Amino acid sequence: MYRLSILFLSIWLQFFVYGAAFKPVLNLLAPQGVLSPKMISQFEDEYHCNVRIEFVGSRYEYESRLRAGLRNYDALLADERILQRLYLQRQLRSLNDDVNFSLNQITKYPLQVRSRLNLDGRSYVTLMADPMGIVFNKRNFNVKQALPSWNWLISPEEFPFWRQRVFVSNFPKHQLLIALLATGKEITSSSWFIPEPTIKWLQNLKLQSVNVDYPLELAFLGNKIEAAVVFRSEYMRLKKVVPDLKFVVPNKVTYFDRIGIAVVSDTVQETLAQNFIKFLNSKRDHLIVNDNYISYNVINYEGSATKNWVAYDDENPIPRRIENILNDLYKK
Repeated sequence: MYRLSILFLSIWLQFFVYGAAFKPVLNLLAPQGVLSPKMISQFEDEYHCNVRIEFVGSRYEYESRLRAGLRNYDALLADERILQRLYLQRQLRSLNDDVNFSLNQITKYPLQVRSRLNLDGRSYVTLMADPMGIVFNKRNFNVKQALPSWNWLISPEEFPFWRQRVFVSNFPKHQLLIALLATGKEITSSSWFIPEPTIKWLQNLKLQSVNVDYPLELAFLGNKIEAAVVFRSEYMRLKKVVPDLKFVVPNKVTYFDRIGIAVVSDTVQETLAQNFIKFLNSKRDHLIVNDNYISYNVINYEGSATKNWVAYDDENPIPRRIENILNDLYKK
């Protein structure tokens, strides 16, 4: 009887280990600070699976991961620009109807308006927003202005500590996008010239700005810069190293990114990936586990109305003639 009991226990343990070892595994690629361990554990318990997440430190690290291919992943969380590019490259699978159950709901939040490449909501699901703003060293900030503005970047008289210590990307196109936003102008495929107010704004920015080819944390610590234009998620990363930083969103208008999730076309766990997105979609009101991002249902953020925010897109080509004008401006 004793031997029979030992044999039965041994068989049961083997069955338990065998079953545990062959749980399906969902492989994810995601930015840091998006998914809480508690939520992942809840999904694993409900669907009897294991979730393996590969975290990416910043949005720019995604490029090297994407060049290596997505065959090792079943789903990925990324900013909307990356998801749109992958969708156009046919590297994403369409979502099931029951996954994005808000398809037919009337959108009442400005940040939830779907992009033109995801009008049917089946390419990916947006979960949270990431606004662009100005981060600066608050120790040297003495001007008391109630309403933050993009013109802060080009006002050396009001911000003497910022003189030639402002960083707005090393790419002229990005600076042009900020200048267009600040001056309320736009450029289309039929444009022949950059609007004069925008040119003047760029010229003033050129006098104020400095190029930085190393991490912004070191630039702030070394007093190389006093202010920079970044997304809020980048600010939270910088603040961990430089605690004296403050972040503001310009009052009238700003750019924003959205973080979304999609199913990779090469997935071997499509059903599990679809269920994971459905699970996150049902929990997205509680997804914000830190201050890196803001909820999609925000109407007003620190005095800035989200209805005035513009989805950031630096991948749309600008006319060649405009590009030549921009290059000539920066050669002077």
